Amino acid sequence: MERIIQFDSKEELEKVLAKRIAEILAKEIDSKGSASMLLSGGSTPKKLYQELGSIQMDWSRVHVGLVDERFVPQESPFSNETLIRESLMHSFASKAQFHPMVIDSLDYEENLKLATRENSIFQTPDVIVLGMGDDGHTASLFPNDLNSENASHSYDLLANTNAPNHPTQRITFCGPILSSGKHNFLMITGENKKKVLIESQEKNYPINQFMSVLEGIYYTENV
Repeated sequence: MERIIQFDSKEELEKVLAKRIAEILAKEIDSKGSASMLLSGGSTPKKLYQELGSIQMDWSRVHVGLVDERFVPQESPFSNETLIRESLMHSFASKAQFHPMVIDSLDYEENLKLATRENSIFQTPDVIVLGMGDDGHTASLFPNDLNSENASHSYDLLANTNAPNHPTQRITFCGPILSSGKHNFLMITGENKKKVLIESQEKNYPINQFMSVLEGIYYTENV
């Protein structure tokens, strides 16, 4: 895969990708007065976000959202929102404008409506950072889930989907929005995930839908 950019260490990957994202955000702020990005959760990009948050720019002009979220309250250890707030939004990035996906944690369907309204600014995000699971899922678009299949092609902004593991209720940006980012990146670590990525076209994993729109696949075999 020609767009795989391989690094000797995770630390090197994080520094290079954080610098690239910061350059894009700063350029967008200069050209149109604001910038937007959607970020993936999980443990893999946590230090990337710490690195990015320590780069100085006018963060008050940056809109930050999530690629997807677990339908859990913010105090849950599974909350992607909490991950972003604790890893990215420190130091300079504490001034960024965050847009949550879980607004009503007691009503799954009503929350989808509220989250769609809250995240309507992300029609064409300047930056999207995707991740990938061992099953080839990305965002909360999962194999063998009808809701995920529908969301992959839906022109709605957001959709509720079903994960194979707890917490099973998820909310995700739909496929066309995730394909519309100006600068889309995939970050993966470990040889197994590289193998899954290479197999994604043949096995039609959800990540395969976005391969053609990735600016770069940032990879290290070191997890």
